[in-house]
Amino acid sequence: MVEDVAWEGPKWLYAFLLGVCALLVYGQSVLASKSKPTEKYFWHYPPAFVEFQRRFLGVFFLFTLTEGLQTVYREALYEHYGFGRRDIGIFVVTVHVSALIIGTFLGAAADCIGRRKASIICGLLQLVGCLVRYSQNFYLLCVANVCHGLAISLFPTVLEAWLNSEHERLGFRQEWLCRTFWVMALGTGTAAIGVGAFANLIVDRFGLGLVSPTFVAAAIAGLCILLVLNGWVENVGTQQPKLSVSLFNACQALKDKRILLLGWIQTTFDVTFAAFQFLWTPTLIADGRDIHSGMIYAYLMASLMLGSAVAAFLLCGPYTTRPENFLPHVFVVASLALLVPAYDHQEIGVLVTVFCIYHVCVGIAWPSLAYLRSIYISNDRRAGVLSFYRVPVHLGMLFILIKGGILKHVENSSVFYLCILGLLSGCVALHSLDKYRHQTSVGVKLQLECKHQSPIVATEQRELHIDTVKKSGKLGEAHGEEGFS
Repeated sequence: MVEDVAWEGPKWLYAFLLGVCALLVYGQSVLASKSKPTEKYFWHYPPAFVEFQRRFLGVFFLFTLTEGLQTVYREALYEHYGFGRRDIGIFVVTVHVSALIIGTFLGAAADCIGRRKASIICGLLQLVGCLVRYSQNFYLLCVANVCHGLAISLFPTVLEAWLNSEHERLGFRQEWLCRTFWVMALGTGTAAIGVGAFANLIVDRFGLGLVSPTFVAAAIAGLCILLVLNGWVENVGTQQPKLSVSLFNACQALKDKRILLLGWIQTTFDVTFAAFQFLWTPTLIADGRDIHSGMIYAYLMASLMLGSAVAAFLLCGPYTTRPENFLPHVFVVASLALLVPAYDHQEIGVLVTVFCIYHVCVGIAWPSLAYLRSIYISNDRRAGVLSFYRVPVHLGMLFILIKGGILKHVENSSVFYLCILGLLSGCVALHSLDKYRHQTSVGVKLQLECKHQSPIVATEQRELHIDTVKKSGKLGEAHGEEGFS
């Protein structure tokens, strides 16, 4: 049955989600200050750490805005240029093929050329891709999408590699990374909502045309390059500036069962989230229903922000716990939420509710998995390993785009079932990862191969010590009063 009025949900839901998120963030800071008198509120940290976090988050959020502005009206822009669904499908496939074939090696190369240089390259690719997208030529637009694919393959890897390496070099406490990670998730949701509102403003209200968000994205990409040039220092993963060495180091790291398990967990999460981004709108508009997609998207992003606030409680206190303990439950809840669209349920209110629940789970899992990666992956091979983690994601998206979107050989409900199976297998992998957590034999082997202490071993020893002193009620004494390792 076709609905006459676009469905947008209850008016109060968006304000309610944001209000609960704000209360959680404030409550976490207050409760954490009572349990850890040496750490008052989450913004009360040594000036050196605050400055470091500000420099990184400024670039990260600007890159997020650049990515968002390019995607809001991208499909509408292609249709405005006169391209059909087949051509638009080719453009999207081009993004993932370039990221898969070239982007994997480009990401691994960041370990030898330097993460700062790789971040600048990422900004240049975004800038060139935005400028070329002004053209209406099919082949030039393919070039723009190649640049976009390479940029999205670099963005989540080189920035994280730079963050972890610089955080360790400056001597900040390992657990402080949790705060950076959940703020990243919180800010990503905020940026996504702001991007949609800003793009609608300049396109509809000011009438600047569908290409105007891309012009703004190009300007922000240029600003990112300037900030990296002036505010970041270089760090590399290997002393030998050779791609072959970086690839070899990354492959050697994958011999560690824990890194393989973490890779599978990360892959199931990323593939599911990417598939959801592709399928949520077609699922809601099934049977010819009309929806207010912008408002529903705001609900989803507010739910993601709410999940990041919950992650702050779990990772940063006062109820600090290991990600391996709570992430299996998060994955199970996310699987149950996706079971509704997989069953082909058609009640739109129920669908939006379970989609919001799924995004709460995403908000919890995102910073938690990032913290796990910071523990298990050593800095000398981090960008390469993270690039390899992205390979199954691009393969999964190509499968969904080609078999489901273009050829129509796979139903959307089947894709959701596959995502559910993936998340449940990720849950099993999380239990196995917890089993291997306290084993350092592989880390010692890597230590002998690299001729220096592996960060995996050092971090695990520290985590074991923290777990011990937590049980004895002496966490404040173990962490010290100064706030540095």
